[in-house]
Amino acid sequence: MASLGHPGAILVPRCLVIFNGTNWGDFVFHLEVNMDGQLFWGNLTGERICPPYPGLPMPPTYPPDADDDAKTALLEAFEAQMESYHSDLGVYETWLCEEKSAKAILLLSMEVDLTRSLRGLPTSYLMWDHLCRSYKIRNEAMYLVVVVEEAQSLRQLDSTFEDFHC
Repeated sequence: MASLGHPGAILVPRCLVIFNGTNWGDFVFHLEVNMDGQLFWGNLTGERICPPYPGLPMPPTYPPDADDDAKTALLEAFEAQMESYHSDLGVYETWLCEEKSAKAILLLSMEVDLTRSLRGLPTSYLMWDHLCRSYKIRNEAMYLVVVVEEAQSLRQLDSTFEDFHC
């Protein structure tokens, strides 16, 4: 987390469970609660995608024979386009800030050596997708191995069902 002693420092609330490569289930649960509480979970899951960068409207060009009413109409249309541009730009900039926060929380919630595989991935969604593909199956497979081992240790062998359960 950022130090409170630095002016302008922003605290990044990381997940309570730090991902270490083997605690996937606990990590996902706590990270989802943390990120969802800050409205960033959609960034990770891809539900909140980057809006397109808005194009700056071109100022009106007036035909030489345009009267004042025509010029006024062109100017009003341009002003409406500028208003829409500023609104869309605000949405885009808000998404960028939220995306930066989502990436910071995700990376601070992992052991440093595990974050190296995420270098070069530009969005939190791509980072999360990579982690899910890398660790979800591995952790589910480890869980399945444990279940199979437990099931094998509970085998009846030559016992009858009644003898085994009594």
